[in-house]
Amino acid sequence: MIKANRKIFKILYRLTLPGSLLLVFSALLIRVGVLSDPQAPIVKFFPVVVFGVGLALSGFFRRSRLFFALLALCLAQSTFAWVMPHLSAGSARITANAIAVLLPLNLLVLAFLRERGIISPAGRRRLAIVALQVMSVAILSMPALAQVAAQLNRTFVPPVFSRWSGLSQPALLTFILAIAVIMVLLVQRYKAVESSLLWSMVGAFVALRSASTSHLDGVYFAAGGLALIVALIETSYAMAYLDELTQLPSRRALNEALLKLGENYSIAMLDVDHFKKFNDSYGHESGDQALRLVASRLAHITGGGKAYRYGGEEFAIVFPNKASEEVFVYLDRMRRVIEQSVFTVRGKDRRRKGKSGVGRGSKKQTNVTVSIGLAATNSDKLAPTEVLRMADQALYKAKAKGRNCTVTARLGKSPMPVQEPSMRVLSVS
Repeated sequence: MIKANRKIFKILYRLTLPGSLLLVFSALLIRVGVLSDPQAPIVKFFPVVVFGVGLALSGFFRRSRLFFALLALCLAQSTFAWVMPHLSAGSARITANAIAVLLPLNLLVLAFLRERGIISPAGRRRLAIVALQVMSVAILSMPALAQVAAQLNRTFVPPVFSRWSGLSQPALLTFILAIAVIMVLLVQRYKAVESSLLWSMVGAFVALRSASTSHLDGVYFAAGGLALIVALIETSYAMAYLDELTQLPSRRALNEALLKLGENYSIAMLDVDHFKKFNDSYGHESGDQALRLVASRLAHITGGGKAYRYGGEEFAIVFPNKASEEVFVYLDRMRRVIEQSVFTVRGKDRRRKGKSGVGRGSKKQTNVTVSIGLAATNSDKLAPTEVLRMADQALYKAKAKGRNCTVTARLGKSPMPVQEPSMRVLSVS
């Protein structure tokens, strides 16, 4: 029951935060009057500041997907603010319908694209596609293409089902499908960019809906832009402090954590046993799979410990304010959990040879084991780097003892053992 509730909470978190807070906060500011006056300077310049800052930051950090998402919202907001007031009623309606169809499609496509740069060949092609869409909307607004443009306002079901949205039925259907697809992606795995695309899409929907009744659509477009900026900050942080493969905190995060430790703490070094042999047998993709498995278990270690990707197949676990005797039980329990975790790998001969599937490589269930070295200050005034070195020495001792065991470094009373601490094997499976 508790596990099911945690899973539901995790899914709700993926789908709602932090983008929903930005939209709710924007709506509250409108409700209390801060952003309710369309002629107020803060309302006029709010979208300009948001999109200017967002485009500049995404360009500086080379986040192409966020750049093009911000560009799409910026072009939509600018069209409503500066172009449509000068169009005839018919042309304005066609332009609004075209934007309402194209905008969610663009944001949805960005959810499946990779980072390919902004001024790179791929980035220039994307800019050309954006320019082509702008030209297409302008051409579609011409009276000669009125019959083609009328397709953007077709009705598939009775209007009573779509009137609440203020959008044409093709646009409403596009929004619903695009939002549903991105929600499925987020349920499977949370990613900051996809989450921001979801809420920028919701913000665009509210903006397009409010455009027909008020001049506050720019506030909601900007709120969607803020969601993208938050994702930019989140991804930049992740690049600096999270390991891309395992999603554990990286070595840089470990170095900063070591600087914040007090006098008493324990540090463990963990290494995947025979990892090179595993890679040679099953391939590097399976090796990455094994590292992700170990990391997923370490992410939930108990006892107040926090795991970090140290490098290669090595991980570090820091236990603030804990002696080695206290944390040993948690480490050895984790060692057994990893040993008992079975996963499926495919052999290296995976090339397909025809429809019969011969040569695809057989699947096999396997597992990995880990060796752990543990060291602690235990009231001795030692620098974190020294304790980390001692834990690394204990780890090598664990390997020498046959691997798949936990070894604790013991300090003697004299200063000499600091250089060569004695080791004691506390658990071997």
